[in-house]
Amino acid sequence: MPNPSHSFIKFHIPYTARIILLLLASWLLLPCVVYGEINIDGVIDESEWKDAQVFRDFTVIDPWTLENPRLSTETRVVSLPEGLAVAFICEQPPEETRTRTITMRDPSSFDSDYVSLMIDFDGTHQIAYEFSVSITGSYRDGIITRETSFSYDWDGLWKRAVSEDTQRWTVELLLPWSIVAMREGDGKVRQMAVCFQRFLNSRNEKFSYPAISASRAVFKSEFAKIEAAEYMEQQLDISPYVTLLSDLLKNSTKRKAGLDLFWKPSSNFQLAATANPDFGQVESDDLVINFSTTETFFSDKRPFFTENQGIFSMWLPMQSYIVHTRRIGAESDDSGKVSDIDGAFKVIGSAGPVNYGILTARENGDAGRSFYAGRVEIPEENWSVGMAATYSKRPFINRTALVNTLDYTFKQDKILANGRFLISNIDENMQNKTGHGGYTTIEYMPSERWRIRAEYTRYDDKLDINDMGYLNRNNYSEKYLYGEWRQTGFTEDSRTAGVTWSSRIINRNNLGGMLIHRSLYFDRNEKMRSGSEIDFNMMYLFRAYDDLISRGGGPVYLNDRLTTNLSYSTQRRGMWRKSFGLSVFQEGYDNWATSLSGSVSMYPNENITLDLTIKPLWSRDWLIWAQDDNRLASFSRRQLSMKFGTTWFPAERHEVRLLTQWLVINADLEQAFRIGTESRLVPSDDAIDNFAAINFGLQIRYRYEIAPLSNFYMVYSRGGLDYIYNQEESTLGLFSKSTNLRKSDQILFKLSYRF
Repeated sequence: MPNPSHSFIKFHIPYTARIILLLLASWLLLPCVVYGEINIDGVIDESEWKDAQVFRDFTVIDPWTLENPRLSTETRVVSLPEGLAVAFICEQPPEETRTRTITMRDPSSFDSDYVSLMIDFDGTHQIAYEFSVSITGSYRDGIITRETSFSYDWDGLWKRAVSEDTQRWTVELLLPWSIVAMREGDGKVRQMAVCFQRFLNSRNEKFSYPAISASRAVFKSEFAKIEAAEYMEQQLDISPYVTLLSDLLKNSTKRKAGLDLFWKPSSNFQLAATANPDFGQVESDDLVINFSTTETFFSDKRPFFTENQGIFSMWLPMQSYIVHTRRIGAESDDSGKVSDIDGAFKVIGSAGPVNYGILTARENGDAGRSFYAGRVEIPEENWSVGMAATYSKRPFINRTALVNTLDYTFKQDKILANGRFLISNIDENMQNKTGHGGYTTIEYMPSERWRIRAEYTRYDDKLDINDMGYLNRNNYSEKYLYGEWRQTGFTEDSRTAGVTWSSRIINRNNLGGMLIHRSLYFDRNEKMRSGSEIDFNMMYLFRAYDDLISRGGGPVYLNDRLTTNLSYSTQRRGMWRKSFGLSVFQEGYDNWATSLSGSVSMYPNENITLDLTIKPLWSRDWLIWAQDDNRLASFSRRQLSMKFGTTWFPAERHEVRLLTQWLVINADLEQAFRIGTESRLVPSDDAIDNFAAINFGLQIRYRYEIAPLSNFYMVYSRGGLDYIYNQEESTLGLFSKSTNLRKSDQILFKLSYRF
């Protein structure tokens, strides 16, 4: 749910005002070119389609059978002055079930039949974009970085339409040439790379041209090469917004205004600026109660920080990132409250063989931080190299942080290698600290069924990128080996369509030589012809030390532990889709825990979806830090989390969404411990309180789409987090009590319009 500490920012734009005025003046001086438009209505009857490139050779890639699909699919591509037009023609006669569900933008699952266009506008394998449309006209767009990393935070401005008849359904797309920054071509022909996919929901099958899959090691680099006539389009988008927040607890009202500006004067240059960027109050973060030593990661939802951000998507192992834009405008160094942002500025483009990006942002006030990031990369057919630097200045704590990185990618036949090396330099109160780190990965694909991956990572104890990035932890070296085999060739009368077997071995030491993680993992995933899926996995954790759990009190020796998981999920059948899961695992010293999960989705009609997920957990040995010196404690834990949501589309452009989440932890002390000799836990008589944690969030959101990327929102949200000590209520009683939490209670109105 929205963070109740998020405050609204006064309209203050001295940093960007002159830049914006200069861009407006420059745009007015540019020559205007007006093109006609084809009619995007889903009916492929325009004369332009006669000259289109046609692709028909689709293959079944999920499950990985590489068979010819039972249903034909045809894709057409034509380059027009107004953009790249793409059409899908999907055969689906009456005897083949058509699954229809209307969803909000960028769903994780359409629960419908849908098609996808994935396109690398430069053909350099660096950044690709996904544009997906379901049979109901719902849509999703996102960015593909690395080989298989998808992010749907980015929203582009493009056209789409769907049409149906008894034998087939068709989709038309139009992607304006101004939608992203592209490398400059020769003025006549643009070299691009594409992948077309179609998903048949009733059988959980995916067809693709070419025959590649994002579940494989190499995906984006194997897109099909195509050529298209090159055109150039200029664009200037200004997106002002205003918000009105009524805080029902404080009986106060706050106003906020700001704007985002995106200017693309040529195909290979794009500039963006923002003043008072919106922090995403209309979106909800999942509820988390974090007792670990690792910071919870939340993605950014502000349009400025997601628009064409792919060049800054620099990934590290253990879900870490060189640039984590949520640091900008986060809790301030002086008050701990959300910081005001004066403005931010971003340039994306290319010059000859070099792609580049520059990002700057500055917060308001004497304690306001400054952030800078820059990146250049040289992509070629089978390799690329890149460099990046980030710099953060935090005057309140007299700290600066500089991070430099060098990365590479190499692909040859069946081998893919990539890596990144880092140096951080932290200067705080005249004390300097320099850290080093990096990783390298080699993937080998000896055949279509086999995949092998080896990775080595090493970060020293001084490496620190968290001023502008996100690092899960430092002070470790890790060896990682992964193997995967896909079993195919099942007969038509077999219930099984395909099975994927995989295993991995991880060995991790801190730089003092202490073993902190060693595990052996096994997984079997079976996809059935009915569309259902069964997954079983098991992980054996060998005895090792946890060097973080005591927060500096010393490492803790942990015994061998085992984790097993079994899950079953179905595709939508009529009004229902279901999934179930069972986990049995050890999370403490030697006792066991059990977790269940159940999820059900109901579709009364294509305009309404109801989702319910329940996850109870019982543990006899939950080992956590007792927040004092070297004390730890094992608790008997009963945990219950539940999420209920519904989305309703009462009419075109209208969306109503309800999302409610509960998270309850009820913990009774089993045994207190002290860290003894050889890092062994020694039982103690320390008095440690039983406790409970309850978290609740409710959001009701109405959205009216005025025009593409222009919306009016009305949002009501309520909830909060509370800790209760030495209470005697049952877990269900605490669950009921959590619903009354009211640490935050507010109504938000937001109007944004993209000119």
